[in-house]
Amino acid sequence: MTSRVWLHRDKDFRPGVELFRSDRHFSLWSYSATHGQLLLRADQLPGVEGRLPTTIEVLFSPVEAMRMQGDYRGLVLRCATEDEAARVARDTSHHSPENARVLILESEGVTGYVVTPGVGWSEGVLSYLEPSLFNTFSRYDPIWPTKPLSGVGGELDIASPQEVAEAFLAGLPEGVRRPRRHTVHLLTASIEEDGRRSRHNVGVFLTEADAEEAKRLVEAHTATCWVEPLPVVF
Repeated sequence: MTSRVWLHRDKDFRPGVELFRSDRHFSLWSYSATHGQLLLRADQLPGVEGRLPTTIEVLFSPVEAMRMQGDYRGLVLRCATEDEAARVARDTSHHSPENARVLILESEGVTGYVVTPGVGWSEGVLSYLEPSLFNTFSRYDPIWPTKPLSGVGGELDIASPQEVAEAFLAGLPEGVRRPRRHTVHLLTASIEEDGRRSRHNVGVFLTEADAEEAKRLVEAHTATCWVEPLPVVF
């Protein structure tokens, strides 16, 4: 069961009102240039090893301006007071739309802000195959999501200089015999809409276990779906 809140109306944002509070350890998880989406994620408590059963994500969209940290040991999100909003407006030269609100992030005595028309959060059990609670499989776009956020970008993973150098200088090992044939697993779904069915190849998975887990997550949104092994030659 996943719970979700999304705020975007004027009545949702009264000056100084607290919107969200959690004692979890949040990290800046993803940014997508498409729609200026910014995602925070928390699945641990500060200073405690091991992941919690559920994941909490906070999404800002679209982001017009921001000043924030990469990590928060506990997080309070509230609407800016009128004085705080005026101060942020003076500090930023960016022209924000009329519906953009200034939201204050507080953690361990440090404050930051995000200027955005909308914010929401979601808590649920995140499968190891799902990149985010905000970017899950949809019958309206039946392609398996691979990034936390849709659109251009959507992830913050960057190769280290050492990894880039090794790939450039070493390349593939010489004389190494690689397999010429392998089996992958194709997940296909049949989507029914307005009395018509359409067939879509959702994704190709290297292991049968991953394909079956993806099938479990997809089948509730489809008329039918199935996994079939496919030989790959390379």
